[in-house]
Amino acid sequence: MFLFVSLLSLFTGLTSATTYSVSVQTSKLGDSGTDSEIHIKIHGDKGVVSSELDKSGHNDFKAGHTDNYYLSLGDVGKITGVEMETKGSDAFLFNWVSVRSSVDTDTTYFYNVNRQWLSRDADEGVAKVTLQAQGYKTYIVAVKTGTVSDAGSSDVGLNMVLEGSSGRRAYTSYLDPKEGSFDKGALDKFVLRNMPDLGTVTCVTLGAADSDAWYFDVVAVEEEGGSAVLFDNEYQKFLSSDSSEGMTSMRLCA
Repeated sequence: MFLFVSLLSLFTGLTSATTYSVSVQTSKLGDSGTDSEIHIKIHGDKGVVSSELDKSGHNDFKAGHTDNYYLSLGDVGKITGVEMETKGSDAFLFNWVSVRSSVDTDTTYFYNVNRQWLSRDADEGVAKVTLQAQGYKTYIVAVKTGTVSDAGSSDVGLNMVLEGSSGRRAYTSYLDPKEGSFDKGALDKFVLRNMPDLGTVTCVTLGAADSDAWYFDVVAVEEEGGSAVLFDNEYQKFLSSDSSEGMTSMRLCA
């Protein structure tokens, strides 16, 4: 359930009160969670508003959790982008932010496609990151973990790049399975929203950011309402950031 948050905000010539629903998914990779103060700027075609993201009495931004907020701010009109900023040095890694408002009622997803950590400590990350939606299309990605010995993984740090006949590419943040791990023989699905129009999906590149090796049999990608394109693990290799355990990335084409 969304909780209402009454916070100080920055208005840039905006006076109309608007309710924003904001969700932030913290990555489950490593020590992704944070106790640092996190702020968001919401950009629109009428201006910008800003607020801290905090719920009183709640432990925000725990690794693997999605936190939801209600913010009462000025009307920015059509939402065009967001900026996430940390005020501390406790490094924070999030997968995506989604925003909708009582004026712009379509939820827009903004993915941390560079997998950028936030921290005021320059050795650990950057203080702020600006994100924009990649498009308006929705794609569904399904991955089938294999049944060979030790095929499953609890922490591979899976990310993908999708390529299409349109010449465009769609970039994901880390894809964390709903149950927390890629289990042997299991099928996991991910819904990717606000992606570019790829046309027919032709290739997919899988990357690993962590060393807990994972073996998959097949990846299926479909535009919402369309037909799936299948990509088999033609290399018959594990995926891992440790090259001694598997391939660090795989590019597969239909």
